[in-house]
Order: sequence, then structure tokens, then C-alpha cells
Amino acid sequence: MEKLSIVTWPAEVLETRAAEVSVFDDEFKQLCQAMHLTLDKSDNAVGLAANQVNVLKRVLVMHVPLFLGNEEYPAEERQWWHDKRFTLVNPRITASSGKFRVMEGCLSFPKIYDYVPRAKFVTVEAQDEEGKPISFVANDFFAVLVQHEIDHLDGIVFLTRMSRLKAVFHRKKLR
Repeated sequence: MEKLSIVTWPAEVLETRAAEVSVFDDEFKQLCQAMHLTLDKSDNAVGLAANQVNVLKRVLVMHVPLFLGNEEYPAEERQWWHDKRFTLVNPRITASSGKFRVMEGCLSFPKIYDYVPRAKFVTVEAQDEEGKPISFVANDFFAVLVQHEIDHLDGIVFLTRMSRLKAVFHRKKLR
């Protein structure tokens, strides 16, 4: 299995809503595995939506290792979601609360980082790669990651969530 190619903005697929997944066959499971491999082989990546590998299916993968910190960033407190692999199929946020901002980046927007307002807690319902239902409450950074990746599946890029001024600046920088 090979690493998939990451699509970069302004590719149209990044701003196109992905289709619901209804077939959970071996081909689909291979896509999920390839997405995890791609995530693992991408520097500092913690999430990947199918749109980002030019596939318009509602599937995303995530893996957030525990960051041990350095002088610039203090060590994180271990959370239930650290060091676990997630495959979310047809995910949707059913509830959200609080406010949280963290510096976001995106594989499809190389070298672009900025703050985006997000919910601090989100309740997520989805399916796994077998089609079995799953649900959980995500908090803090993990909640931001889930929102960012579901936005991709909805055809929303993180520039859209920024202030207009910041978005214009970053678009110029990318061009």
C-alpha cells in the first residue's frame, strides 16, 4: 500500500461536499487503511479527510499522539483520545458548546497556520469502517480537529472560518 497524494488548495475537490458512504466493502476498508498510512507519513499531521486525497466520500481519519512539550509549548495532559486511531464514516456533530481557539494548520494549505473559532466540546455520531455506529464527546484540541475534518467533508476550508482579512492575506500568500 502506498501513501496517497495530498490535494492542495485551490483544488475544487476541497470545496465540494463529500457523498455519504453506504458500501463498507474491502475496497472501502483499503481506502481507510491508505488514508491512515498517508496520515502517518505526513509530517505533524493529526487528521485527514477523504477530500484531501481526492476522494469525495464522507470518511476521515485521525491520530493525535501525546505531545510531550518543549520550551515553546508546555506538555499536554493526557486525554482519552491521545494515541488512539480513529476512522469516522459519515460523521456529524449533534451538539456543541463552549468556545476554544487553537492554532490550526492543514495539509491542503502548506505553511498556513492561524486561529479559528471553534466549539470546546462536540458530540459526534458516526460509523466505523465496518459500518457500526459510534458516538463520543470530543474536547479541547480533539474537538477542534473533529470540526476541522468534518468541515472538509462539507466542502468548507478553514480559510472560510477565519476573518475576511486573514483569509485574504492567506489566499494571497498561497498564490
